[in-house]
Amino acid sequence: MILRVGVLWGCGLIGPLCADELTLDGGARLTGTVRSINEAGVVELASELSPEPVLLKRGTVEKVEFKSKGAAPKPPGALVELVNGDQLPVAIEALDDGKLTVVSPEAGRLEIPRDSLKTLQLGVRSLKVTYAGPRSLDEWTHGEGDAKNWVFERRGLIANGPATASAKLTLPQQFSLRFTLKWQAKQIPNFQIYFADPLKEKGALCDRYYLQFGGAGLEIKREAAKGKRWITIVQLGNRNPNDFPDHQLQVELKVDRNRSRLQLILNGKIEGDYIDPIPAVPDGSGITLVCNTQNGSPLEIRDIEVLEYDDVRDRQYSEERGEATLDGLLTREDERWGGHLREILKTGDGQIFRFLIQYKDKRDDELKEIPGAYVSTVFFAAKDGAKPDDQPHPFVLRLRGEGLLRVTSCVFNEETVSAVHPLLGPMNFRREAIVAMERTDSKPKPAPEP
Repeated sequence: MILRVGVLWGCGLIGPLCADELTLDGGARLTGTVRSINEAGVVELASELSPEPVLLKRGTVEKVEFKSKGAAPKPPGALVELVNGDQLPVAIEALDDGKLTVVSPEAGRLEIPRDSLKTLQLGVRSLKVTYAGPRSLDEWTHGEGDAKNWVFERRGLIANGPATASAKLTLPQQFSLRFTLKWQAKQIPNFQIYFADPLKEKGALCDRYYLQFGGAGLEIKREAAKGKRWITIVQLGNRNPNDFPDHQLQVELKVDRNRSRLQLILNGKIEGDYIDPIPAVPDGSGITLVCNTQNGSPLEIRDIEVLEYDDVRDRQYSEERGEATLDGLLTREDERWGGHLREILKTGDGQIFRFLIQYKDKRDDELKEIPGAYVSTVFFAAKDGAKPDDQPHPFVLRLRGEGLLRVTSCVFNEETVSAVHPLLGPMNFRREAIVAMERTDSKPKPAPEP
């Protein structure tokens, strides 16, 4: 979020927000109200630590998480994915051969060139959050010897020595568990996270999952109450602490206990889908955090979230999309066609998707008119000869819902944010739509091989 040459941030007051959180270069954090970011890249922060605004010079701030001042609007029901991977929740107005016209609750009416579209997912609903914290150290149970080693900080638990903490949460049959692990420079961390944990006495046999991250990489094991006690489900030896120069790792675990499946996502990237080989699926609702560290080498677990989710969208999106040179359309009944989506029309009975099915056999092409309520996902044909986007995108804007846009520049005003997107061009957002903003160009690149 701090400027690089040629990127402009506007001056001016940014409204009556509170408890914005800034992550500084090196990992330190400050809280307060971001009042402005001027043309020189100086961040003005109103903080309780100082009677006068604190000025943070250019290059100091890596990320800002903004405190929302209002409830998020109801999600619009569709999610557009662009060819560069960016996502934007929208309501669909129309589609023709040239463009898709949509309305974003955060950015208004947009016309998106068809060549910029990768997928369109319909029937999107917001994920229900069943837990977000930590909110205090008291909500986590810990042994007497561990209490002195834990320090609570806003949405985070910091271990200053060997420490264990557990909490019984609401874990639906299909849930997503998210958290962030942090450690110090030159430190080899040792984190252990147990989930779907019945929270039995230490040493008791039980069914649960176990994630470990440390010097040997990342591993997920299945613990079983009967038979072989430990079975490795995921082994990533190439994901060790040295691969993360900012000394932190965002983890998301999607667990479908109905189908005995897990999905692992690291820093927003899907690492893989995995099958639990043991029939007795863990039915616990506990989370146990274990940090094995020495005094003076703190380990941190923060931003723990549990969300209820429906795996239909993920499952359909991950399926084979079909021939890349054709549009693909997938219905909620798992019907799949390849061909060309000619248009999306509004009618008195709702939206109609006019799709020309192109059969591989000798049958003639067939034009179908499919009600929008039956459409799940549209895969747009890949543009022939498309070149990868090599423009610099120094900033990431994270929007309420599932929106994520990489932009080349931003200007902040009191009520709005103006940005330039490489595919969508100039855009204007309501200020409160921005959840977080971070720099992507701040990490030093490795030196070339001699």
